[in-house]
Amino acid sequence: MSSIHTEGWAIIGSVATALWSIAGNVYLARKSRSQVIEQAANQFKQAAASLDVQRTVTARTAATFIADKRQAWINDLRDDVSLYSALTVEILEGWKRVFSRLGNRLDEYGPPSAPRELEVYNEDVRKFAEGIAERDSLHVQLLTRIMLRLNGEEVTHRELVEGLYRVRASLRVIGINANNHEYASQTFYDSIDHQLQLAQIYTKAILKEEWQKLKREVAAPERLIARILATSPPDDAEIEAFVQKTAPSVPSSFSSDPDRANARRHDTGGTPSA
Repeated sequence: MSSIHTEGWAIIGSVATALWSIAGNVYLARKSRSQVIEQAANQFKQAAASLDVQRTVTARTAATFIADKRQAWINDLRDDVSLYSALTVEILEGWKRVFSRLGNRLDEYGPPSAPRELEVYNEDVRKFAEGIAERDSLHVQLLTRIMLRLNGEEVTHRELVEGLYRVRASLRVIGINANNHEYASQTFYDSIDHQLQLAQIYTKAILKEEWQKLKREVAAPERLIARILATSPPDDAEIEAFVQKTAPSVPSSFSSDPDRANARRHDTGGTPSA
């Protein structure tokens, strides 16, 4: 009888041991699984944080690169407009001296009555024109650079370009007048002076706005990158529409009509400049 009890207790003990072992294994497995899940979650958080840091660094690097380009754009526009204005004044003052000298000669000797006398006037004008040819060419290059750099869709940009074109056209009229022995060009002198004053105002407004853009882009690089990524490249239809819209309103560097640009704006529905 006692042996039966002994065997029963042994069986119970074995079963209990097995149950405890199973329970322990289940507990350890669950704990290990929990630790694995927690470890994976931590790794995911670290990866996400690292990705955020990397994205922020990339955005700031890109924003800095763009800011450097915008700053260079600001500097180039300021330098080109300044040089354009200075060259305008230099060329204009040269024409004034020529006109004054030829005008005094007319007052003293009267209008030329022989081809040889007329050639003296023509030679004076020709020598001056040849002497300023290089600076005149630079004047046109500067105007083209300024025009290509600006956005014709923005009012201040458009006003600046058209004002500078009117300056160029007025200088051409003065040269034509010189060839025709017409030396009274005060109207064009005043027009050029007025347009140069307006150019300074518009240039300051453009530079101020670009500087504000630069500061905003540096302060919020993520927003800048998101805006760039959201911009889709133009297709052929958009490019063609832009060219057709813009071409009629672009004045020519070789125009000799200072009011032609303004007339174009009326024809295309633009607003006249001040």
